[in-house]
Amino acid sequence: MKLDWLKPVATDPGPHVCVYVDVSRNREKGEHEMEVRWKDAREALVGQGAPEAALTALDGIATTPPEVGGPVGRGLIASADGIEIDVLLPDPPAQDEATAGPVANLMPLVRSLADDVRYVLVELDRAGADITVTSSDAPRGSEEVREVTAGHDLLHKIPGGGWAHLRYQHAVQDSWDHNAAAVAEELLRIVREQHPEVVLLTGDTKAAAALRGKAAKPVLELLVDVPGGSRHAGVHEESFNAAVAEALEEVRRRRRDAVVDEFEQEVGRAGRAVKGLGPVVDALRRGQVRTVLLRDDPNPGEDSKTLWVGASPLEIGTSADEVRALGATDPVQVRADAAVVRALAASDAEIELVAERPDLIEGIGAVLRYADASTQG
Repeated sequence: MKLDWLKPVATDPGPHVCVYVDVSRNREKGEHEMEVRWKDAREALVGQGAPEAALTALDGIATTPPEVGGPVGRGLIASADGIEIDVLLPDPPAQDEATAGPVANLMPLVRSLADDVRYVLVELDRAGADITVTSSDAPRGSEEVREVTAGHDLLHKIPGGGWAHLRYQHAVQDSWDHNAAAVAEELLRIVREQHPEVVLLTGDTKAAAALRGKAAKPVLELLVDVPGGSRHAGVHEESFNAAVAEALEEVRRRRRDAVVDEFEQEVGRAGRAVKGLGPVVDALRRGQVRTVLLRDDPNPGEDSKTLWVGASPLEIGTSADEVRALGATDPVQVRADAAVVRALAASDAEIELVAERPDLIEGIGAVLRYADASTQG
């Protein structure tokens, strides 16, 4: 998971106010419950020393119901300068959280959005395509849909013979090719601008073949056929949605397996990988980490691990003295996952939440950008 969108918060010295709440509208008293939950959270945040300006900024939106229906959560982060992040989450949090401090608690955001896949869905026929740009965790109704056609209307070949018929057949093929070229051009623009992980292709098979003949290499490398879809009415939505879900899950599996395979290979040869909290923290403050692998526990309890941090995200250590040695004057103790995510976001690194594989020490490891003689094992 890329964390670049969290970098402004990670590099801001704070203090930050972080609120994660259930904002589902599928209950009769949903809005009233939101008001009650925010009142309780606000009182707790005042007790934690949250800046009043941040709380005032949150007052205006913390009780505003979302426009989407069904179960949904909301992640809000604010500072004295105003709202920093306001994100709808695909599922309500397991429990509401409200924290204030110098290090933003970004882990709930990571946990909720770690499986998100940014993708493009191309519903194709011989006249053109409907192209949807979205992600698997995007709220319903937030998708961007583009209709593409080159305006060529000789679309259907018919049986027959003779020179006139042959010219007509060529004209039809020419129409398909022109429309496919228009779709291919738009897809290349989207891939370059939006950087999706996969482009899902469904609809007319002959139009799909024409598109593959016109598509540029960056698009072809991402194309995956998904059966059952169409630009027109009559699609069996349940089976088609299941096919889309399976295609996206395959993207997640490949993404996760690629990181885990590289980690295991590098650990096996004592190369560009480390495991255990101490070695990962040491690599973080050196800017060596490319991807952290974390066996996440959403309910760590009172025995959750902690780290010490300074004002800079890479002033991070397992003790206050370790952080003072980096030049920090007033180290503070915070949750380890919050400190790690902050350092990752600030250093343009990534995170992958893992389950059974690989074998980790203290539930954490990292693939490094480089290793040298000072790298801890």
